[in-house]
Amino acid sequence: MGEKEKTKQKHKDRPKAWELIRPLLRKYVFQDLWILVPAILAGAVAAAAGGYGLPFIIKAAFPIVFGEEELPPAVEEWVRSTFQPENMRLVKLWLAALVIPLLMILRGLGTYVNSYLLVVVGTRMLRRMWGDVFSRIQTLSFSFFDRHKRGELMTVIIQFTQNVQNQMVTIMNDLVIQPLTLVFASCYLVYSSLTSRESAIFLGNLLAVAMVVPLVRFVGRQMVRRMQQALAGIQQITAVVEETLSAQREVRAFNMEENRTNELSRLISSFNTRILCVAAWSLSLPSMVEVLSAFALSYSLYRGCGGGLTMEQFAAIATAFYFCYDPVKRIGAVVNQTQIMAMMIDGINRILHAKDETPDPEQPKELPSPVRGEVDFEHVHFAYTQGKPVLRDVNVHVPAGQIVALVGPSGSGKTTFINLICRFYDVTSGAVRIDGVDVRDITSRDLIAQIGLVSQFSALFHDSIMENIRVGRPDASDAEVMAAGASARVSEFADGLPKGYHYELSESGGGLSGGQRQRVSIARAFLKRAPILIFDEATSALDMKSEALVQESLEELARGHTTFIIAHRFSTIRMAQRILVFEEGKIIADGSHTELYEQCALYRSLYDEQVRSAAEQEREVTS
Repeated sequence: MGEKEKTKQKHKDRPKAWELIRPLLRKYVFQDLWILVPAILAGAVAAAAGGYGLPFIIKAAFPIVFGEEELPPAVEEWVRSTFQPENMRLVKLWLAALVIPLLMILRGLGTYVNSYLLVVVGTRMLRRMWGDVFSRIQTLSFSFFDRHKRGELMTVIIQFTQNVQNQMVTIMNDLVIQPLTLVFASCYLVYSSLTSRESAIFLGNLLAVAMVVPLVRFVGRQMVRRMQQALAGIQQITAVVEETLSAQREVRAFNMEENRTNELSRLISSFNTRILCVAAWSLSLPSMVEVLSAFALSYSLYRGCGGGLTMEQFAAIATAFYFCYDPVKRIGAVVNQTQIMAMMIDGINRILHAKDETPDPEQPKELPSPVRGEVDFEHVHFAYTQGKPVLRDVNVHVPAGQIVALVGPSGSGKTTFINLICRFYDVTSGAVRIDGVDVRDITSRDLIAQIGLVSQFSALFHDSIMENIRVGRPDASDAEVMAAGASARVSEFADGLPKGYHYELSESGGGLSGGQRQRVSIARAFLKRAPILIFDEATSALDMKSEALVQESLEELARGHTTFIIAHRFSTIRMAQRILVFEEGKIIADGSHTELYEQCALYRSLYDEQVRSAAEQEREVTS
């Protein structure tokens, strides 16, 4: 199958716009029917005032203004009894002339109320949609994030949702007022044709409205095809910006500024080309409709004048025709906007309806109380990608309270081993158990409550040191937080900061050194006091002095807890009671340092390499 056939099949398999929009309306819009109904009624008033009222008033008022007809009998009698005869002409003129602005005030009020209430509905929809998307994305498995770039997800969460809200408000506004305006204007044309034989010729022009439908569909298809490419371009641009901002040290260290700028410029240039194509097709539709309506109106003028049509009749009918063709033009734009909005909803649905690959069990089991922290791997196999195993038949029993180090070359399966304990992924086969209970039978919240994690790059939030530590246990008191901070040696630097523990950190823990950030992360684990602890390269990014301070905190924290340590620096695993050696997804050796150094060639080579590297670093420092 060629590229064109694949693209066509992809478009064919894509859900129809209405199939995507209908659930969204039901979930996010129809909850506010108490706001939506008054908005529709206000829109109906505006449509009636414009589509039927304005042509009718023009036909009735013009003859009075130009002195050809009298006011309606009741009004004529009231004027004669109220005003002097010499002022009659002026009064009639003012009364007839004021009807049009009064009608437009009514139309303007209806339009304003309709538009404002729909904006209220739209903002409430956006709030719910943001909440659902953000909540959902935090429950998806790590494999979902492996398949999607963060920049793409940010585009969907922030930009797509906001664009859907804006498009929805515009579409609902036009779908209320424009069709009703078309109906009322058409009703006036029918009424005029029934009451005036000269006006009947104009009814034939309504057939020209039907000619617009294939035009709208053709333009819509062209826009959708190009808008899909433009939306993909937005996601690529966001991904590049996010990558560049999050890797500023690497960008500058390797003089990549020009490279990143050129890449972004290329993507922006491509995006601009695509969006200009969208704009060209979008803007062409109104012009096409206007040209078509102009030809139809000119023909009607020619035929009408030959049939004895008066000026006021033609002015009224021309106004009605404007209110017929203008809604068609706007509805055509709505159809195209609907297609574009459906594509964005499809992107949002890819998050909302993404398959949860680590779902909570329907009938969860509870861990024994108190949790001891015993961990078992039973014939565990795992692969991130089918056919490419990362762990192969791993069997290991870790008693409660034991400190275990995981060593091995990069890519040998150490981090995957840890991820399976946390159930960030599910095993391909076999089982991981905590105190005899399969982790797949425990809810994610209950499982993570038993695990304390200290990673290489600990995430700190734009908040105080106090609140960053409280992440470990949100219900902890200030005294408990400060006690955990003291155990992790946070107090040694926090007491010297303005406001102490209430010192506000900038984004990603800015304002603290690497060692200080790690100690805050360790304080979280002290506060949580989970029976299972995981130190994932917790000191690899630190200098020797900071590592020594953090290492003391880690040793104190690990006492009495089942602890897993991943580290390339062997100095970090000196407190381990047991060492597991990984190679190509298998545990090839298990024992103490002395046993492994004698019996395992891989362990011995890794250890000797570390000793040589440490000696070289020490010589460099002393020299």
